[in-house]
Amino acid sequence: MLSGEGPTDLGANRPVEGGNEFVPGPMAELVDKCCHMALDYSLLEHQRLYGGDVVVYFSRGDLSLRKNKREGRAPILSGVKRPAGLGGITTQAWTLGILAVEEARKSGDRVVAILFHDSDGTRAVGQDHWSEQVAAIKQGFARAECMGGVAMVPRPKSEGWLICALRQPHYQHCAALEESAGNDGSPNSLKAMLAALNGGEYPSADVQADWVRDGTIDPRRIDMPSFAAFRRELDRACGVALNRNTHDSTRAGAA
Repeated sequence: MLSGEGPTDLGANRPVEGGNEFVPGPMAELVDKCCHMALDYSLLEHQRLYGGDVVVYFSRGDLSLRKNKREGRAPILSGVKRPAGLGGITTQAWTLGILAVEEARKSGDRVVAILFHDSDGTRAVGQDHWSEQVAAIKQGFARAECMGGVAMVPRPKSEGWLICALRQPHYQHCAALEESAGNDGSPNSLKAMLAALNGGEYPSADVQADWVRDGTIDPRRIDMPSFAAFRRELDRACGVALNRNTHDSTRAGAA
């Protein structure tokens, strides 16, 4: 289960006859590549070939509607101090986590839930602020008792992860990109840097996703603190899912 901010991160739902079709963005392709290493198959490719709901996407609006249908407001963790302005992403993680837990109970399958959130789009982001945002998402998943919850929070924006792979020398000295300003109006913004690497034009979501699909961007080689933190959490969540599957299979065999 995925929830992001738009087409150029995890993707978006496209209306089709009979419902919606998920169109993966570059961050969804990164997730898929990373999961492929743990699961030994591609979730997105499985969905493209066979259909079904292997990968499900919820927009921020979807999460808001589902939250309002429940209690109107996510319960707050007692004793937890959260910096001002971060209650929204905790609520989003709580709502997504609840949906993941309910789906796991209904289907008997394993569910990994990933919430994407750029750490800031207006300024350079300090390490403390980024850490607070990651912690706020983890708090929401914990409140939902969602063991498969993952915070995907680039610092400051997802373009930095892509630039790490595309610029020369490839995958070298990328940690410095995390000190860049998130403001798109900055002369040396990450969006401007990515556009420069694409012949001066900011690449569409499809182009960015293709870079990951065709191997131009290799997540195994991205060496940035925020990306490493995401990978650790995703590996942990995939491990929880795999361990549960093994445990369930063992129980079934014993029965």
